[in-house]
Amino acid sequence: MKAYINAKIYTMDIECPEASYLIVNESRIIETGCSFDDSSYRSRLTIEDIIDLEGRVVVPSFWESHLHIVDGLRSLEELNLRSISSLEELEKAIASYVDRIGVNEWVIGHGWDEEKLFGGKFPDRQLLDKLHSEHPVMLIRMDGHSLCLNTKAIDMMQIERLQASSEISLDNEGIPTGMLFENAANEVMQNIVKSFSEEYIEKLVLRAQELFLQNGISSVNDICTFYGRYFDIYRKLQKSGKLKMRITTAPYGIDVESLEEFDARKCDETDVLRIAAPKLFMDGSFGSRTALLSEAYADATGSYGLQLIEREQLKEVILQNETLNQPITIHAIGDKAVNIVLDCIEQTRVHNHRDIRNRIEHIQIVQDYDVDRFKALDVTASFQPVFLYEEELTLARLGQERFPMIYRFKSFLDRGANVVLNSDFPYGGGTMPLKLDNSKYIGFEPILGMHAACYKQLNPPESIEPMQALQCYTSNAAFVNYREKELGKLKKDYFADFIVLSADILICSPEELLRTEVIYTFINGELVYQK
Repeated sequence: MKAYINAKIYTMDIECPEASYLIVNESRIIETGCSFDDSSYRSRLTIEDIIDLEGRVVVPSFWESHLHIVDGLRSLEELNLRSISSLEELEKAIASYVDRIGVNEWVIGHGWDEEKLFGGKFPDRQLLDKLHSEHPVMLIRMDGHSLCLNTKAIDMMQIERLQASSEISLDNEGIPTGMLFENAANEVMQNIVKSFSEEYIEKLVLRAQELFLQNGISSVNDICTFYGRYFDIYRKLQKSGKLKMRITTAPYGIDVESLEEFDARKCDETDVLRIAAPKLFMDGSFGSRTALLSEAYADATGSYGLQLIEREQLKEVILQNETLNQPITIHAIGDKAVNIVLDCIEQTRVHNHRDIRNRIEHIQIVQDYDVDRFKALDVTASFQPVFLYEEELTLARLGQERFPMIYRFKSFLDRGANVVLNSDFPYGGGTMPLKLDNSKYIGFEPILGMHAACYKQLNPPESIEPMQALQCYTSNAAFVNYREKELGKLKKDYFADFIVLSADILICSPEELLRTEVIYTFINGELVYQK
């Protein structure tokens, strides 16, 4: 048993919103309050069991409800392109990377932005061949919705066998240019990932955990896990005692193999490792101009984006899951995509008495008449505030006149919808600000997300208060994951997942918020990170 006293605790519990102490027994909180009296616990608490937090702020640990564990760490461990701004730099970076790999191994780069690196145009295989032709090269755009291959990579992946579509860029002679979008890009990426060793994936997961715990994250939604073997690796790490963070995985919703693999593993779920709603994609992204809009892109006349799943197919998937009392998670960035998804959910609601918590991801632009439908249909709105750093891209794609419809955090909260905030790490985001130690934020950090949601709105009327942002990273995230009775709050009988901060993130200045550090992270009452 441990007692944490002399603290300023934001509990996220409306019945007792603030406290000065909490008592933990094993993995659970057994008491919170405002005036600690050790007389009731004198026989069970030693002096060492009473920890004086010296007035520091305590909040529930963060729940990062949309990221990609393996791909996120790959973007840091493989060739990171985010800081590269010239072809000369890129050529040197590729050459340096090649020195570390074997013959015929892939050069895989992450995070390019065509505006910064390729003069505003998508690259092609001829350009990549000039940079490097001996190894297969795959450079993935910062949004993860498109990529470019050099000729050797095209030949190895047999791109010509893929069915011709708007997702495969062809030149005037019908030959692939090297640019792939959406499903075509995803197929290539997943074929490569399948070859990764278990040891490599374990290394990535443990490095991810280290970063997440440093930033106060105790729970994550690995939003599209793809493979059952990833779950097996997570489970192995948990059994060995190495996995501390809570992971909620998700199959790819239209991939039969992925669905079957995860269904077979439901019996292996634990308090730490869960399987959640399958993930589907209605559209793409702003950066790749594949998000589905009701009006054409401002910088691409006649282009409205891509619809990646037909209405009837989506309705069938929703109905199948609803029959099983399961929700789904649907990626929809453009306003037309959001509208179609809401229509499909509404048209398939045959079990209104069931507690089905569907969620729509991104919602970067939405019509006003669709905002109210989220609450009415019990759909959670999932936003990524870090995308607010993509101001130039958003302006180019949509034009200033559509800004009143973007990133509508406040409207959704004001109208009673459940809202969660997260990052989609490693995708999206522009130039990141600096931390207290002068290192750059990576993009997944909840402190960064809170700052963006409260103080960096491209649509200023949609800024929210710090307490609202904190709810979106804690209790609201627990709710959409059906764990609101045991996580996301600091109250009796809840798991003791909490963090101690260097500043009061609810009242400090915007500048101080960005400089705030996590001092301690606890999961199940165990100290898992100490600065």
